Amino acid sequence: MMDMETTEFEFMQSIEIAELSASLCKAQGAMTGAVKDSTNPFFKSKYADLSAVWDDIRKPFADNGISVVQMPCGGVGSVTVITQLTHESGQWMRSRLTMVPVKHDPQGIGSCITYARRYALAAMAGVYQIDDDGNSGSKPDQISPDPVDMPKVMNKATKAISLIDEDSEDYSKGEALSILDSLSNDERIALQGVLKGRKPEGTGKTYYSVFRDHLKLEREWIKDNQDA
Repeated sequence: MMDMETTEFEFMQSIEIAELSASLCKAQGAMTGAVKDSTNPFFKSKYADLSAVWDDIRKPFADNGISVVQMPCGGVGSVTVITQLTHESGQWMRSRLTMVPVKHDPQGIGSCITYARRYALAAMAGVYQIDDDGNSGSKPDQISPDPVDMPKVMNKATKAISLIDEDSEDYSKGEALSILDSLSNDERIALQGVLKGRKPEGTGKTYYSVFRDHLKLEREWIKDNQDA
């Protein structure tokens, strides 16, 4: 199971996302995939660059009232790109992806920003890659990270928050573990971002921090009872 501490990714959203989610669903239905039109000389493989990702989403997003803004931010030895999808209703989703450039010169930083923009945008929009070989029957390779099912993530976040608010000390049920089991790695990262953005009343900790503690206690309970 993935350690939720190892990533530099955060996810945020407006209070309501129903209209945005519906429009995003329609837009994804109209997407045809990003063509692998660039070559990686190191791996001798083809990939879909940022332009190809934009080519796939531009019309479906515009037709469904969704705009994209990507904002690079500086940090100590790192680059952060904030990606926001905004619906014409005002509802929005936002992610923050931080990466460390290989070289800390203008070219290295610029390359890192482009790389982060491509991966963040592909993940949030649900873009996948296709070969430009006329073989329409081939199954497309999805860009990693995998597209995130945000309604599913928010459903799991609601369950996690309810579990924490109940303040249950019955770790035998494995409720926190079951919340994670049905999520992909990228959906767990998105869940982390949602829980980090909220705090239980009367505590300085975030829901993420308390949920992580509950996970740890559940794992310890299972280990102790398996060894018994």
